[in-house]
Amino acid sequence: MMGRWQRRLRYWLHSGERARLLREEMEIHLEMKAQDLMEDGMTEPEARGAAQRQFGNRTLQQEEARGTWIARWLSDLVQDAMYAVRTVRKQPGFAATAILSAALGIGACSLIFGIANFALFRPLPVNQPSRLMSVFGKNLRRGKIGQTISYPDFEDLRQARSFQAAAAFLPYLPAILSSNGEPQRYWGSLVTANYFDVVHPVFILGRGFDAARDDRKGEPPAVVLSYRLWRSRFGSDPTIVGRSIKLNSENVTVLGVAGPGFQGTEAMLFSDFWLPFSMSGSLAGAGIGDDRLEDRSGQWLMMAGRLRGGVSEKAATAEMEVIGRRLRTAYPATNRDRGFDIERAGQLNPGLRKMAVVFFLMLLGVATLVLLTACANVANLLLARATARQKEIATRLAIGAGRGRLVRQLLSESVMLGLLGGIGGYSLAQLGASTIGSFRLPLAMPVDLSISLDYRVMLFCLALSAVTGVVFGLVPALRATRPDLVGALKERGAQFGRSRRFGLRNLLVVAQVGICTVLLICSGLFLRSLYSAHNLETGLTHRNLLLMAFDPSLNRYSPSQTRGIVDRMVERTRAIPGVESVSLTSSVPLSFEGTKNSFVPEDNVSAKRESGMLADIYSVGPRFFETFGIRTIAGEDFRQGVPAEDIVIVNQALADKAFPKQNPVGRRILYSGRMVRVAGLVATAKSRSLGEDPQPCLYFPIARDLRGNDSLTGITLVLRTRDNPAGYAPLVRQAIRGIDPTLAIFDVRTMEAHLSQALFLPRAAAFLFGFAGFMGLLISTVGIYGVISFAVARQTKAIGVRMALGARRGQVLGAVLKQGLILTVTGAAIGLGLALAMSRVAASLLYGVSPRDPVTFIAVPALLFLLALLACLVPARRAASLDPIRALRYD
Repeated sequence: MMGRWQRRLRYWLHSGERARLLREEMEIHLEMKAQDLMEDGMTEPEARGAAQRQFGNRTLQQEEARGTWIARWLSDLVQDAMYAVRTVRKQPGFAATAILSAALGIGACSLIFGIANFALFRPLPVNQPSRLMSVFGKNLRRGKIGQTISYPDFEDLRQARSFQAAAAFLPYLPAILSSNGEPQRYWGSLVTANYFDVVHPVFILGRGFDAARDDRKGEPPAVVLSYRLWRSRFGSDPTIVGRSIKLNSENVTVLGVAGPGFQGTEAMLFSDFWLPFSMSGSLAGAGIGDDRLEDRSGQWLMMAGRLRGGVSEKAATAEMEVIGRRLRTAYPATNRDRGFDIERAGQLNPGLRKMAVVFFLMLLGVATLVLLTACANVANLLLARATARQKEIATRLAIGAGRGRLVRQLLSESVMLGLLGGIGGYSLAQLGASTIGSFRLPLAMPVDLSISLDYRVMLFCLALSAVTGVVFGLVPALRATRPDLVGALKERGAQFGRSRRFGLRNLLVVAQVGICTVLLICSGLFLRSLYSAHNLETGLTHRNLLLMAFDPSLNRYSPSQTRGIVDRMVERTRAIPGVESVSLTSSVPLSFEGTKNSFVPEDNVSAKRESGMLADIYSVGPRFFETFGIRTIAGEDFRQGVPAEDIVIVNQALADKAFPKQNPVGRRILYSGRMVRVAGLVATAKSRSLGEDPQPCLYFPIARDLRGNDSLTGITLVLRTRDNPAGYAPLVRQAIRGIDPTLAIFDVRTMEAHLSQALFLPRAAAFLFGFAGFMGLLISTVGIYGVISFAVARQTKAIGVRMALGARRGQVLGAVLKQGLILTVTGAAIGLGLALAMSRVAASLLYGVSPRDPVTFIAVPALLFLLALLACLVPARRAASLDPIRALRYD
């Protein structure tokens, strides 16, 4: 086998020399035969002629001789490829149109696959990633999966025989890093000391923790840095290992730096550093005491385990079920409805996967529509081009060319166009991935949307390009190789104005326009939804508000120290010229996350009638409602300092639910085991999201509890300014630095920027469908232009005859325009019907817009009609301006 391929390789490397030697050898054979015949009495001309007849066709003999050195199919493939290259170079306009259409469709599908690969299929950059498993809790009664587990449950699960070793970790742990620059908050993980022994990432510097000692409290503080943090904060310092850095106001020794790409074991979450459990009390914000480590009901940890050799994922799952049943029997109070699930680490959390799969399917549907539009467009162009080459193909068939050989040659052209389109599509997918990576979700958790297109995406793009080339090239190739030979050889072309209305090419154009109409209507609905969401009444003021977050708990301040810092911060920032109002809040409205808890109105507090109601919980400072423009209806605002009485302010939505048709001021609620008096009533504003129904809210005085890290958002300082709030950020930052230079300031933004993040879902939907609609519109417009242009080029002689017989230019112009516009109207009508049926699916994702919005359903067909008119106008004007004499001579 190896020898055969070596011979073929040598053949290709010395093909010119071998061809020359083969010709010389045949000439020697002919000369020898002629000499023999002359010796038998023939004259030299007769001998040479007879020798040539006996030898046969020299070209055929050369081809058969080459077949002994290289397979015929490979030789044909190379010839077809060279022919395809010459054809593409000969018609660059046609090639550019086809490649652009294919690139748009392939790029969309490759980007969707890249997103799915990033969230579901990509292996972690660790040793033997297929052996590393994530273990999740699940609620058997509610069917919820992907949940965290308690530390006692972890201690039981780590004893499983299926695991070589197991580790627990707490992701999204905030900490302040003060070394090498201003104090800044970063996100890391608190892990058991054997974490890196279980996960096995690559270390470019140093090592991981010592499993024998770093779980014990009292050990020297240590940290492992991520590659990203090492590069961005420490400038890739090769001497970082062994140095001491300041983390949460404590000196911590750097043990190692993880390799590039490793940011933890949870998809879409990242860690900039890792701390061992021995530091839980001193560096984990509020601390993790022994009571939490012993509480089986507290579920706050994630778990990773490495399978033993020879143990399958199925066997490990069975053992997890056995352990779950044992724990439910042993601890019914805490584990009655608890089970455990296992899967390969590095995938999207299974609790979010169902929603993500639906989202991916929606994306895939949109991308498939774009790709089908592209395939229909290129197939139409190839059909028109094959029609123009009918005489050439008929001539080749008439002189003996095999149909299969011609089909392969035509397919080689379409596959080459598909592969070139794949190169462009991969570039477009890279651009789309970088755009998605710039998105910022309105979440405090460290979510990373940076999508890298690895070799899997490249192979997918390559395979899709080849398949696409075959799909849009097969039908045109089959149709082109079975023409009417007599008619084609006699140049019997289609007569002007007599093309079949329902021919394959016209049906493909109608399909393109129909799909494009669906995409554009979806795009229009979501763009209108985004506009409507921008103009929704939120009950909040958006202009001239500056937001700056900080978290004193990370500096390990006492409550009195925190209160003093916060009071001075409010006082100094209020004194800045141009600042009209200052307040504090534990959570900014229109953040996707926050605290929700239950309360009981005083009238329902009894042994038999107690019924809890859910409400969004805020801790706010004085003048919060004034600063955010929330109207006070009754009662009073909080005052400076710690209130002597336990009080709360409620919104109108809560009052309507808890105290219907009553004034809630002065009434009481039971909250967290204490009775709280309602001191004020305010108007209902949007709480967590723009699309929500009115939500009950409880506003507690922040002076009673200044712990910031419980909600992971810290405490947010809110300032109302007289003019552009962004210009006040340096002044406010300077004032805070003057109070405490070790305090990290983060999430600095205006309220308008915060609102823009709150519009993530409608913005993402508008971007997705807007991009798809634009691509579909571009493909359809190019397709209509290309088909009409080829039709005009093919009918040039017929147009010349008609004009020579007296047809006016306006008649020619109208006939060409009519041909394209009829196809557009037909496709748009079909698309409108499909869009009406599909719009119901999008109803739940729209803000303030009907799924049958008349503006969208009128504007989209009008836009399509206008662009189709422009696309047809260029070839129509070219046809109308033909010189009849030159047209009659056209070949």
